[in-house]
Amino acid sequence: MPTRAVIAIAIAIVLAAGCPRPAPKPDVPERFASAEQVEENFRGRTFILGDNATVALVRPPDWPKDRTMKLPFWFGINVMVPGALMPKEGDYYVISEARLVKPLETPGEWMIEAGSSLIKRETVFVTTKTKYIGDGKILPTIVQFVGTRTFKTKDGSDVQVPVLREVSLRAKWTLGGGTPATYARYRIE
Repeated sequence: MPTRAVIAIAIAIVLAAGCPRPAPKPDVPERFASAEQVEENFRGRTFILGDNATVALVRPPDWPKDRTMKLPFWFGINVMVPGALMPKEGDYYVISEARLVKPLETPGEWMIEAGSSLIKRETVFVTTKTKYIGDGKILPTIVQFVGTRTFKTKDGSDVQVPVLREVSLRAKWTLGGGTPATYARYRIE
């Protein structure tokens, strides 16, 4: 019996040593922009959002139209859509068509409704430079998922609500005319 074990180990070592490992593919781009790219290009700055409905194509206003970075859209936590990626703390997302619901007790914090076009869920939105003056829709904004916070429901039970921190300023309005009145008014601090 010990001889079989020795032979099995020897075969495993020979096979492992003889199997070539796949070479890394340096030319394969990452699916989404890295944290460094987001911070360098969008922290505290406005951006332009492309017209792709499945992935956010973002670029600083001074970049050519054909040069963009990809970020996922925020769909919320407990996503029920098959194939949708669950959010990870620290990752960056674009919120689109979110709505300010009410200010929270801490200045710069709002309860918003954000997520997919089908399901909008309550989410805490922590602003860093934008001071919203009233409710309404939010122009697309690059945010970072920083975790969850516990809130009490009306019946006294606990519910975990995702927390998103503002990274960019709001997206630059690129359609004709000014920003529609349905969007919340704000000022930059």
